[in-house]
Amino acid sequence: MTTHKVTILFEDGRSVVIDADEANTIYLSALKGRVRIETDCLEGACATCKGLCTQGEYYLDDYSDEALSDEEAARREVLTCQMHPKSDCVIEFPYESSLALRTEPETVAGRVAEVETIADSVIRLVVEPEGELAFLPGQYVHLGVPGTDQRRSYSFANPPSVTGQLSFYVKVLENGAMSEYVSGRAKPGDEMAITGPFGHFYLRPPVGPIVMVAGGTGLAPMLSMFDHMMETGGTDQPIRLLYGANTPGELFALDHLAGIDLPLTTEFAVVAGAPGWGGHVGHVTELLGPELVAGGDVDAYLCGPPPMIEAAETWLRANGVETGHIHAEKFLPS
Repeated sequence: MTTHKVTILFEDGRSVVIDADEANTIYLSALKGRVRIETDCLEGACATCKGLCTQGEYYLDDYSDEALSDEEAARREVLTCQMHPKSDCVIEFPYESSLALRTEPETVAGRVAEVETIADSVIRLVVEPEGELAFLPGQYVHLGVPGTDQRRSYSFANPPSVTGQLSFYVKVLENGAMSEYVSGRAKPGDEMAITGPFGHFYLRPPVGPIVMVAGGTGLAPMLSMFDHMMETGGTDQPIRLLYGANTPGELFALDHLAGIDLPLTTEFAVVAGAPGWGGHVGHVTELLGPELVAGGDVDAYLCGPPPMIEAAETWLRANGVETGHIHAEKFLPS
């Protein structure tokens, strides 16, 4: 009996992972995993169970053309009552998780392992969870702020293969709940609840050139993606990373970037330069140029503050990149 890990992702960003046997349909495997996918006929005729398989290999039993057209099948839309996995897969559904799940998002206990200032106003936080968290490179979790009833969202900076120690980067902000904790009273051994994972911002299989735009600690999920790509065989597709911060002193993980064994080119930008700075001075989105998007045939990953995301999305769409190839995660001050 061959089983695969299938990540099911809902419209509200909540994701769950199930074990799926090749001999069973995804619908039946999900049901065994206490995930009730919306369905009606169970015969491939009504399209109620339709989802989008964004990665992985599969085959479908017989179904009606009215339920799934050739064009939809070519886009990798699937009828999960007829779908059998042939590898690990990711499937997105166009409705909220509350329709399929009767439980709250999983929360696991964790303990702070490291707290390290690694750049101006940037702190690296390492948390050891009790148990394993399955996530996609690029996703995030909610971290509870010790000593309070508040929680804040942070993207994994480590790849999914690293489950014993989870790395996050915290931008220190005035009056920020997590900022005050990590910059003041945090110490190894503190208990920290971890809830998730969440998010539609995750790495898709590289099939064409990749453009990434990261602002500040929005670099974190990109690092998770890079490490995952290296661990899983890399890619021959060119990757362009545009990485910006307010000042040169806020740039971090430069040694990490220098050690990435991928066809990666990185350009830097800072809003305010400093003596000795030889890179671009201005907003990171000013580094976007037509030569980066190959006439629109790229996958774009954007992570950072909302104004950066909005400016980059507008530019990419105006330069021929379809919305479905633009993946974004906005970082909000907290």
